[in-house]
Amino acid sequence: MRLNALYPRGERLWRVLLTALLLMLVAGLFVESHPHFGIDGWPGFNAWFPMLACAVLVLLARGFHRVFGPREDDDGR
Repeated sequence: MRLNALYPRGERLWRVLLTALLLMLVAGLFVESHPHFGIDGWPGFNAWFPMLACAVLVLLARGFHRVFGPREDDDGR
């Protein structure tokens, strides 16, 4: 049985990303931060900000692919 058959498309990726986020949030409790701006003093900033930025970039890439990507009826000529 293929592993993709066990999980719907993308579900495994989201599970891995959320697990990484939780591990970074827990690790952030034991690291002293030195905030320079207002927002980087928020709890877990070093964990959730990169994860949020990555998710935004993935969504932008998907949007660009839909707009500028190859058409399904395009035969490559």
